[in-house]
Amino acid sequence: MNNVSLLKVGARALRGALLLSGAMLFAMPQAMAGDPVKGGKIYNQQCKKCHGGSGKSTFPGVADFSRGEGLMIADHELLQKIRDGRGMMPAFRGILKDNDIFDVITYLRKLRR
Repeated sequence: MNNVSLLKVGARALRGALLLSGAMLFAMPQAMAGDPVKGGKIYNQQCKKCHGGSGKSTFPGVADFSRGEGLMIADHELLQKIRDGRGMMPAFRGILKDNDIFDVITYLRKLRR
C-alpha cells in the first residue's frame, strides 16, 4: 500500500470512530447531574417503599431500577415523570425541589453499576 492509500484508510477509520463516539454520547441518557449521596437519602425516604432498597421493585408494574427499567431516557424526562407522578406513583411536585429530583436520578443511575 502506498502512503495515499494508508491515509484514506486511516481517515475512514477515524471518521467511523468519531461517528460511533458521537452516536454513543447522543444515545446515552444524561447522567451525574446531581449528588448521588443526597439522592440516596431522598430515595430511601420517598421511593424505597415501592421501588425497594436496591431499586428492585416490590410491587407488580413498578419500575425495577436494578434492571434499568425506566432509566433509558434523559434526565429532564425523568424529572418530569417524577414531578407529575405516573400510575400508582404520586406526584412529587411541591414535595421535592428539582435539584432534589436530579439527585435521586443520579442515585438511580448508579444503582446498576
